[in-house]
Amino acid sequence: MSPKIFTLEEKERLKEQMFHAGLKLLKEYGMTHMSVEKITSEAGIGKSTFYNFFLSKEDFVLQLIEFNRMRFWKAVKDMLGGREKLTVDESKKVLTAIINNQDSVYQYLTPEDEEKLAQASPDKGKADIGEETETLSRLFSMFENVREDIDVAVIANMLKILAMTAENRSMLHESGYTRTQEKLFGVLFDCIFKEDTNE
Repeated sequence: MSPKIFTLEEKERLKEQMFHAGLKLLKEYGMTHMSVEKITSEAGIGKSTFYNFFLSKEDFVLQLIEFNRMRFWKAVKDMLGGREKLTVDESKKVLTAIINNQDSVYQYLTPEDEEKLAQASPDKGKADIGEETETLSRLFSMFENVREDIDVAVIANMLKILAMTAENRSMLHESGYTRTQEKLFGVLFDCIFKEDTNE
């Protein structure tokens, strides 16, 4: 029996269906216990269909990360609504959403998972400092009132610290978590925006 040929529209719909199913399972089971069988069952498709799109579970997770990245840029574009820049207040909401996004794949990955992803695709599985800098610079170009002396490396590190704090929330004093996050965001915002633009 010859493999099914999908139209471009069907391919996009099926991939999105699998990504939504996979994200749900990743949150529930983690990458190790999120099997291809569980993904295909949750998405309501056959296992062979999965392999029409992905080489492996690791390839699936890498493409899911890219899918979420594209959704993020679309959301920013929608927020802009044809404008060139987001206000400071809108920009702060975007930065806060990056950290508190429950659909971020990274918060559900163990160090072992990240190592498997790096082995599956050495060029995609590890952090690329140049790519991070380019991504942040692109994002800041969409923000109003950004400091001229912005230090992208420091901001990238601060975002990672905020992400690690969110991922390890259970290790922190729960009663002070929200206030701690607010303080950290305050420092981050001071590093990005000009002083006279606090809203």
